[in-house]
Amino acid sequence: MLVACFGYQGFSNAKFGRIECHEAINAFAREILLTAKQRLEAGGWRVVHGIVDSIWVTPYPSVDDDDREDLETLATEITKRVEIRLEHEAHYDWVAFVPQRESDAGALTKYFGKVAGDDDFKIRGIEARQRSTPPFIEDVQRDCLDRLNATRSPDAVLGRLERAIDELQAGNVAVERLVERNRVSKPLEGYTQNTQNVAALKRAREQELAVHPGQDIEYVVVDDEKSSRDRVALAHEEIETYDASYYETQLVRAVESVLSPLGWDRSDISRELSGERAPF
Repeated sequence: MLVACFGYQGFSNAKFGRIECHEAINAFAREILLTAKQRLEAGGWRVVHGIVDSIWVTPYPSVDDDDREDLETLATEITKRVEIRLEHEAHYDWVAFVPQRESDAGALTKYFGKVAGDDDFKIRGIEARQRSTPPFIEDVQRDCLDRLNATRSPDAVLGRLERAIDELQAGNVAVERLVERNRVSKPLEGYTQNTQNVAALKRAREQELAVHPGQDIEYVVVDDEKSSRDRVALAHEEIETYDASYYETQLVRAVESVLSPLGWDRSDISRELSGERAPF
């Protein structure tokens, strides 16, 4: 309940919002998180990341396994103390927190990790979890995660990116794998910028298709240099081409999310693809 109403209580235009309630939720959350952190550290675990609904820990190297307390036991004890259930969800072979764009600190809600004993990854915030991401971009990003897990090598990831770019530039990607799906937030007249969504809405209106706020609109970017409705083609249309440069940029961004925890940014990736990147 606290997580669900937290932002609303601090919203200045909320009908039933109250800033004191927003601040009180912050205070409770801080105390609960600190209590959990202190108990976990006392039990031999180092907290590496925490947010409103989860906390990530790793063993302290200086604590012997025999002296480290069991996580299930600690979770039960913390649950009784703070009166909010804490569960040991899973163990991970590794986890990477994607840095914020404006700093080297990890973003609170963007990470990916390999679940121990499982073929799956836990993914939050990056392109493969975003509903607007085209299937082709998602598939390439997931392939890059597989290669990073198998090799621990940026070169393997970049190799997959190069093959995907070659496929794009050769025109060999099926247009249905490049469809973007975005939620319409307001009527066409409510937009002030010529975004891709606006171009798609204009195209839909031209075809007498009603798309209301809250509904999705699906399209392929065919010429991102334009600002008119010709910038995109709706998914149901016969589409003969796509803007390879635009989708190449999306691919590089998706691979940046995978490699940025290793210290790579978009410029590093671009220089490596062009053969100009200086060795570390």
